[in-house]
Amino acid sequence: MPVAKWSATLLINAALAALVAAAAPSSPRLSDRAEYEYSGRHGFEANCPNSIYCYRVLVPMLLERVPVDPQLRWRAHQWLMHTGTGTIVSIAAAPIASPFIAATVLQLSYPFAFTAYDPFTADPMVFAIAALTLYLWVSDRSLAFAAIAALGVFVKETVALLASATAIAALLSGRPWRWRWWMPAAAAWLLLLAFHWYMDTYYGWGIAKNPAADFAGGSWLALWWRNNPSLTRKALMLFAPFGFGWVFAALGYRYATAPFRQLALGAALPIAALVYVQTPERALGNAFFVVVPLAAAFLSRARPAAAWCAAITNGLVTAKIGLSTTWLPSSSILILPAALAAAWAIASARRQSA
Repeated sequence: MPVAKWSATLLINAALAALVAAAAPSSPRLSDRAEYEYSGRHGFEANCPNSIYCYRVLVPMLLERVPVDPQLRWRAHQWLMHTGTGTIVSIAAAPIASPFIAATVLQLSYPFAFTAYDPFTADPMVFAIAALTLYLWVSDRSLAFAAIAALGVFVKETVALLASATAIAALLSGRPWRWRWWMPAAAAWLLLLAFHWYMDTYYGWGIAKNPAADFAGGSWLALWWRNNPSLTRKALMLFAPFGFGWVFAALGYRYATAPFRQLALGAALPIAALVYVQTPERALGNAFFVVVPLAAAFLSRARPAAAWCAAITNGLVTAKIGLSTTWLPSSSILILPAALAAAWAIASARRQSA
């Protein structure tokens, strides 16, 4: 990518990430901030009381050493990670899609809006690692990704599943030389399991208190299902991460090159596993590293006016759901123009390819 286009991609991601963060309420209604900040202050001390949050030590320990107001450092971390993530995904997607459309779809998506709403989490750094998963996969740099995956498990357990996505993608590729992509998954899982075993055995940590640990009883998925009795609400929550972007991604699969297709298929099982142990809408949001390039690939085939209208109106829906901001009308109002714009983009893309 030319330097000018790379710079423009960085700027649009930085601007959109800042805009979404500015639209967020001043403080989230519910947050895991106390648990993360405990890990930042206490690190690897014995008898951590916060179950799964104990193991996610890297981000809070790093931020604890930044000598500024805690609120500012968490929000700066969120903005920097979102800017970097969007830039990496946009550049990686450039061979099959407009990087500017990719940036718009990504920055206005539910997972990015939600972490702007609640930045007191390790998720923004997980998103950056997911973006690197895509970039390093399409550029075939397995050793670099193995190092990132090994370190990333100390950010959040999700990174081991991201590494598993590349391992499955390598298997699907049918190319013997791509078997080295099993190294990141092996390194991530070995380190993660060894870390849990060591801290549980010698330091009194454990995940038993967290509902996600009840694997036989349905883990977090069963709890989510019981707590949301309305099928309509369940459907809305599953729609929320990318809105009509799910449709655009499905339609864009045909326009993607083999590495993008392989990674998309490889990510299906790890993301399904994540849905089982985490709130489904947030778990599905981690699929952005395959959904966004495919969605942008499809929208890039439509006429520019239709593509941008669809990307922006759909983004307003997903951003509203994630942010709970007063800057936008309710999602029930926004969804109609988004649906019409999606239909326009689909019709336009079909005419363009006819």
